[in-house]
Amino acid sequence: MPHEYTAQNHDWDLTLHAAGELVRAGLTMDKKPRTGSLSMGFSFFTGGMVLAFAAIESFSASVAFAMQSDERFAGFDFQKYRSKRTFWDKMELLMSAAGIEIDKSQGLFRDIGQMQQWRNLVTHSSPYEIGPTEIRDTVKAPVRLHRKNMHLDYARKTDPENAVRFYNTAVAYTTLVKERTGLEPYASVTYKGVE
Repeated sequence: MPHEYTAQNHDWDLTLHAAGELVRAGLTMDKKPRTGSLSMGFSFFTGGMVLAFAAIESFSASVAFAMQSDERFAGFDFQKYRSKRTFWDKMELLMSAAGIEIDKSQGLFRDIGQMQQWRNLVTHSSPYEIGPTEIRDTVKAPVRLHRKNMHLDYARKTDPENAVRFYNTAVAYTTLVKERTGLEPYASVTYKGVE
């Protein structure tokens, strides 16, 4: 007997799960004695933080995809969403359709903005140089010299507190959007007998 087959692939939940696992592994590793200036959980935190932001992007795309076939979001244009070039342009379109106000100055969307800035530091590294400078104090002077460029260094924010905050922000975002839209896109497959 022939069957009609349909499927949807959504992997945001796997990405979010992986982020959580990496953050938890980092917290465990962070309890070990340091062998340098970085946390022993640094690599785990870095991975978990990148994936937490990736989960937000992936979940947003899955919700946008699901909106196109839901009559409650009849005015939502998925192709317009896909054609938007920046993260925040996509977010504005999606949150508008979901009836969620974006306030980047506080709360959830401020945190998402900080996550995006941090992720961009990882993926679009900006090397810098401090030219020959005479100093008298080898402890405090280098800190002062680097201070104006510290915002370019993702490692300074890769720590247990930020890793947990990034993961919790991703969970809060997915929870809010699911509650407001009633959409929970997960991978699915259907088979229907064809006569």
